[in-house]
Parts: sequence; C-alpha cells; structure tokens
Amino acid sequence: MVVVTSQEMRELEKCAIEKFEMTEEILMERAGISTVQAIWNEYGSLSEKNFVVICGPGNNGGDGYVIARDILNYTEAVRVITLGEPKTEVSKINRNRFLKHGGIIYKYEELGLEKTIEMISSADIVIDAIFGTGLKREITDESIANLIEAINIYSNCVVSVDIPSGIDTDTGEILGSAVQATMTVTFGFPKPGHLLFPGRDLIGKLKIAKIGIPSQTFLSESFKRFLITGENLKKPLRPRWAHKKSFGEVIIIGGSKQYIGAPVLSALAAQKTGAGMVKIIGPSEVCDIALSYDPSLICYRMDSVSKDFVSSVVKNCSENSVIVVGPGWGQDNFDEKINILSFIITEIQNPVIIDADALNILSSNVDILKQKEITKSILLTPHPGEFSRITKLSTKEVKGNYTLAERFSEEYQVITVLKDATTIVTDGNTTFFNISGNTSLAKAGSGDILSGIIGSLISQHLDPLEAVKTSVYIFGIAGEMIQAEGFNSSYDVISKLPEAFSKI
Repeated sequence: MVVVTSQEMRELEKCAIEKFEMTEEILMERAGISTVQAIWNEYGSLSEKNFVVICGPGNNGGDGYVIARDILNYTEAVRVITLGEPKTEVSKINRNRFLKHGGIIYKYEELGLEKTIEMISSADIVIDAIFGTGLKREITDESIANLIEAINIYSNCVVSVDIPSGIDTDTGEILGSAVQATMTVTFGFPKPGHLLFPGRDLIGKLKIAKIGIPSQTFLSESFKRFLITGENLKKPLRPRWAHKKSFGEVIIIGGSKQYIGAPVLSALAAQKTGAGMVKIIGPSEVCDIALSYDPSLICYRMDSVSKDFVSSVVKNCSENSVIVVGPGWGQDNFDEKINILSFIITEIQNPVIIDADALNILSSNVDILKQKEITKSILLTPHPGEFSRITKLSTKEVKGNYTLAERFSEEYQVITVLKDATTIVTDGNTTFFNISGNTSLAKAGSGDILSGIIGSLISQHLDPLEAVKTSVYIFGIAGEMIQAEGFNSSYDVISKLPEAFSKI
C-alpha cells in the first residue's frame, strides 16, 4: 500500500485536477461524502445520532461543511462550530451550501469554551475538521489548545478528517496539542503521520477513502514509500528435490561471557524459518547453550576473539551463505572486532547483516562501509539508540526519521532496518513502513531473533529487500500471537514463526 507525504498528496490532487478533469470542489465533495459513509459503516445508522462538526478555516474545515451537509440527509441533529471565516473559496462554497440546506453554525469565539463543552459532551459523534494535512506549525493559540483538550476530555466519539488536528502529517509529531481520535478517515493513501508515533497513537481506527485521486496504475513511478501488509510478500521456494545446501546457511558471529543467549536466539530463529544449516562462531559457553537447544546447530568455539579464526571459517563459505555479526558480541577486544568487521565487509562477498554490538563497533568508523564491493549486500538493523551512535545525531533526531534512513542508505549503499514500534526499511530508493507487532517485542533478544530471520530468508535466495520486508512483518505477527496467548518472552516468539509465515 502506497504511503505519501503531504507534499506528494498535494501533487496528486493537482494531477487529478489538471490531467483527469476533476476540480477541487469535486474532490472536497467526495472527501466529505466518503467520510460520512465511513462513519455509517463503522457506527451504523446516523438517523438517531447527534453530531457536532468542528470546522477550521482551511480546506479541512471545507470537508467538515460537506460532511455536515451530507449528515442532514439523515438527521437534523448536526451542529457546526467554526473557528473563523473560511480562507479558501471552495470552503466558502461548502459553508454556504450547508447554510442553504438549513444547517446551523456557531462561532467558537462567540460560543465560548463552556458552551462548546456542553455541545461536545452531548454529541454522540464529534467530527474534527479543524486542521488537516497541511499543518506544519505549533498550535500556540491558547483558545484552540483549550478546544482540543475539551474534545479529548468530553467527547464520546471523535472522527478526525484526514488526520487528527495537531499531528504533523509527515512525521507523526504532536504540534503542541493534538486531537485523540476514535477513528480517522484519510483520503487516497495513508500518510507517514498515521504510521509513526506519537501520531499513530492518536488516530484510532484508520480508514482510507478513495475520492478519485489517481491510483498506482497511473502514477506508479512516482511512489517510493509503502506500508507493508500481508499481501504480496515473498516466501522462499522449497522445491521437493532440494537438499540442505539448497536452503543456504546462516553463519552467526557473536556471543560473549555477558551475553550468552543472543546468538542462540538468532540461530534458533534462522533454523525455525528454514535455513538449511546454521553455524555459530562464539565462546564455548554460547556453543554449549546452543547445542543444548538444538544439536543440529554447528558451532565453532572461539574463546579468544580472532580475525584469523573467523577467516578460517567463513573464507570458504558457499555462495548461499549469509553472515550475521553482532548478536551478544560485546564491545571488549574492540580492535580485533573492528578488524573482523572490516574483513567481513571488504573481503567476503556474501551478504552481511550487521546487528547489535557490531553496530556500536561500526559507529567508530562507518566509512568502512564505503570500501565494500558495489554489488555486495550489507544490511544494518539498528534500533534508534544504535542509529544515533552511527549517525552522530540524538536519539530524538533519528527516531522515526525515514528521510534520514533513506539518505544514509543511499550514501553507504546499504539496506537500513530502523527497528522501532514502527519499523522503517529502506535501501535509499524505496522505503517500507511496518506496523505489525506490539509491546511483546519490546524485550531483550527480539533484535537477535529478527536478524536470524532475515539471514535465513536471504540464504534461501530471497532478494535482500524482499527478505527484510517479509521478516519484519512475520516477526511482528508472531509477537501479536504470543501476546494473544498470554506469553511474554522473546524465546516464545520463535515457536510462532511458522504459524506467522502461514499468514502471508
């Protein structure tokens, strides 16, 4: 599913008007009517409900006037509260049409907060049409901030038009104050602000209404950002005649005396998702634990960190091998580990997934990435803290920052998997948002499992970007499954991976 920014949406609307003989008035009419239809579909007949529609001065308010007028077809119990005169011609037209249909408009500045609260609290549904996708500035007007607070406290149900007022459409940030919606009806395509926190927490149910904006068929080349859904994800092919080497091998370099379990979780996840062979290079303690869980794992005991030892294992690996480096690795023996990382990046042609402590080690010299062969696939799987260290920016600056991830991937020619409640996947050209999963994945070991899944799917001949898309989605679905069943550990996620695969 396509995801568009506010600027891209404006360009699509312009295209609809210029190339497809539509008008701004038609688009607004369709937006309003489709919102009413979404309300009917979600909450049932409108005839016995009481509505308050709060309209801002821009085109979002214009949508609100259309909504109010259409609701009059079902009930007279609809009142409009306006925050000033319409500033656009099309909004004025729809304000006047609402009045001609017998609609009632109250001015917020005359009504006052107390009377507004009475109207809001008595309504079955409050429709938020104050600010739309064009809002970029902080809400500093105290009277509007008080109104938004009143909506959040006193409303029984809130439907926001396009996006809850006060959320930045492109970042999901709260611009001072924001409406907490029960449902949001957006037009054409979802926006980043619907998918990224904290905005994602405020949208309620997201409904996407088609209003005549050109579809992917017309403008497919212009889209570069997408929402990952269970549709069109790829699974590895598993022909009946295949043998274990057909399904590749995953080599995991990691583990330390402090973090024994991390590479084991990664290895077990790779096994569970179909890798033909899984090898661990790590301390004896790691190997002992790994073999106690699954004796089919192949372990190389490296009790002293050594580039030569790693080289002896990986230099003759098959073309189907994928290397995962970092789970539980620690940051001791730093110089030798940076040598190992440099060797794997520059001298081994197999795909490499750099995770966990390997990312922290890489942050000391990120430009190593520029020494790789141009065709070599390198994937980085940082959480915001790790990406902060790599980019030398604050965690706040990198969190949810898909444009930063895009620029980083383009500069270093890598795939970046920025893990968070909404995970961002990008190769610099195409970006994907993943919203599957829940707080059950906010646990130690989750990232190790994900790196094992990604390594497994790449080893089974999936294109690296396709492998990541599938991996983050099924990982999230597995997390949803364990929470639904009352389980709560990272290890429990592994057992659900085959079932999660069946959902795509």
